[in-house]
Amino acid sequence: MKTAFSIAALIAAASAQESYYNITSKPFQLVLTSADGSINDTVSTCHTGAALESLCLSNSNSTSKPNPSPSSTFNFNSSIYSQAPPDHADLGVPGILTWFLPTGNAGLIPSSVYFNYDPSTDSAVPIFQPGSDRPQTIAFNNQDELIVQGYVNWTANPPSSGETYGLKRWFACRTYFSGYQYDNLVWGLGVGKPENPTCVAVGVKRVFV
Repeated sequence: MKTAFSIAALIAAASAQESYYNITSKPFQLVLTSADGSINDTVSTCHTGAALESLCLSNSNSTSKPNPSPSSTFNFNSSIYSQAPPDHADLGVPGILTWFLPTGNAGLIPSSVYFNYDPSTDSAVPIFQPGSDRPQTIAFNNQDELIVQGYVNWTANPPSSGETYGLKRWFACRTYFSGYQYDNLVWGLGVGKPENPTCVAVGVKRVFV
C-alpha cells in the first residue's frame, strides 16, 4: 500500500509540472569544463535519496559515492507565459531543467531541479525531484551556457532592481550527504569561491543529442 501511494504521489507531482512548463526542448547533455583544464566531463544523475538524484560528474573517480549513471540526457521546459528579458534577450527564456526518473511500475516520471540549501555552508546542491513544486528557474543564454537570471543589485545601498543579468556560479565539488561523498555540480552562493576546498569553477553548456 505504501509503494502504491508513493507511485501515485509521483504521478500527481509530474502532472503538475506538465500543466505549466509544457514546452519541452530537444534532449541534450550538460558538459562541464574548467579554465585550468582539470575538468572536462559530462553530468550524470546519481541516487541521493528516495526519488532524489543529484548531478554528479560522469567520470568521477570518487570511491565513496554511489556510481553515477552514464552521461544523462536532460530537457529544458519553459511555459507559453515565459519570455526572454526585454532588456537582455541574449539571456534566454527562463524555465526549468528536467529529467525522466525511471521507475519499475510507473514508467518514466518527469522530474525537475531545485537547489538544496544548507545554512551551514555557502553553496547549494542541485537535486532532481518528481514534479515541479519548487523548481529552480534557470535559463540558457545565446551561447547555450547554463545560467541563473537576476535583476536585483545586491551591492547597492539599499539593494534595488535594475537590468536583468546572468550568473554562472557553477562549481564541481566533493560533497557529503547521508554518509556518502559525491562529486557534484554545485551552485555557489555569493561572488566568491565556496569555502569547500575541493570546489573548482566550471562552465556548463548544453550539447544537443
